[in-house]
Amino acid sequence: MEIWTVKKILDWGIGFFKNKDIPQARLSSELLLAAVLGLTRMELYLNYSRTLKLQELATYKEHILKMLEFVPVQYILGEAHFRNIRLYVNENVLIPRPETELVVEKAVEAALGLLNQRASINILEIGTGSGAIALSLYSEILNSSPRDIARIKITATEISRKALKVAKKNAENILSGDAGAINMIQCDILPGDDTDWSSDNKGKIDMVVSNPPYISESGLNELPREIREYEPKQALVGGETGLEVYERILSKIKDIMRPSSACIIFETDPMVGGKLQDLVKEYLKVKTIILNKDYNQKERILVAYI
Repeated sequence: MEIWTVKKILDWGIGFFKNKDIPQARLSSELLLAAVLGLTRMELYLNYSRTLKLQELATYKEHILKMLEFVPVQYILGEAHFRNIRLYVNENVLIPRPETELVVEKAVEAALGLLNQRASINILEIGTGSGAIALSLYSEILNSSPRDIARIKITATEISRKALKVAKKNAENILSGDAGAINMIQCDILPGDDTDWSSDNKGKIDMVVSNPPYISESGLNELPREIREYEPKQALVGGETGLEVYERILSKIKDIMRPSSACIIFETDPMVGGKLQDLVKEYLKVKTIILNKDYNQKERILVAYI
């Protein structure tokens, strides 16, 4: 019987994925094998000579067969890494991406800046999905300045009941006893005008953060197969132009934003960034607005102060 060591199966997997045009062949092979063996990716290379058991080989084969159908590796494993946290993910939520990590980076900077100006801040994330942004904000602000957590209120909204279930599971896993520190609400953009949340927060939101659906209807077919076929379309497609959800958000947040020194942070498609700037200016009295570039030097993160 052929003996399969970590190095041998890893090399085979990388070559197999490359021949089948599977994206990120090395990364995918490493992630799948590490999960099967209960190791980190770094530990794989420290265990090159380890021999795989028959059950481990069988599980690895099952994962590979799913990859041949272009199922995203994060869905196969049920987890995704995002900044400093590990998230549970399934087909009901988008897989968080590096570009969205920059949204968190800008939001943490803005939050800490606002905390230097006032006693407390009130943050709203719209369309939380897996909870990646809200949970990272809470965790990173806590790490930056533990005393500030008592001064921060975070609300995360989500239209999908199934997605919100994922976000709440992540809150329990990541925040443990502090899972209730983030108020997660199922609704379309904002809770209704007749709710306690709306009356309690009118004119009191200091920051709105959102990575809403922004792919145009025609742009959906241009996405990679693993995204187009498996990730939730409701969280991807923003309408005919891709700006429709932004406009709905902007029309609804006018009354809840603090009248002065409030911040808005959006992730967007570089193709419509300029139009989004104009849209923000149309709905809100903007003091400063800038489009920040992502890792590929594309204008991806809009930051505006009113």
